[in-house]
Amino acid sequence: MHIEFARREGGGSLATIDRPDGVRLLLTSYDRANSVPHDLAHFVTERDLGLRRGLWGSIADGALFDSVQFIAGKRRHDDAARSRAVRRANADELALVEVLVGAVCRGLPMADAAAAREIGRAWSSVRDSPCPFPPDRRTAAVNELRRLGLLFGQLDASATLALDWPTAPAARTGGRRRRR
Repeated sequence: MHIEFARREGGGSLATIDRPDGVRLLLTSYDRANSVPHDLAHFVTERDLGLRRGLWGSIADGALFDSVQFIAGKRRHDDAARSRAVRRANADELALVEVLVGAVCRGLPMADAAAAREIGRAWSSVRDSPCPFPPDRRTAAVNELRRLGLLFGQLDASATLALDWPTAPAARTGGRRRRR
């Protein structure tokens, strides 16, 4: 799925989304207080930590949100029902990513080790299991958001920051598959 982030007049961002099914959407972010748009923080956190059922994975699978507008393409006859089903199926990870996005954003001004600990603490605040992301992976996500945030901050009114959301499933993080 292809996404182009642009600066929004008055603050925030616009993300033009080209889904694999040929539908084009516009995601409007109204955040003005942060130098890094919240939806860009979602993108980096979800992509770099391998979370495929958060905001961006849900949009890729057909979910629609209040801040998303249909622009072009052929809508499915059941797009509202499909959206509800995807959002319901992904509800747990959608809630989890909000917590993790906040931690990644809080980590931006921190040293790498402190940022990694912040993400680990955020995970522990909502899960009983140990954080599955090694510290270097957490640090990499924060550093990537710093990098992309700087690029976004340098955009002029006509430029975009183009990114691609991986449409293949995330790599397995462990365990063996059972043969049948």
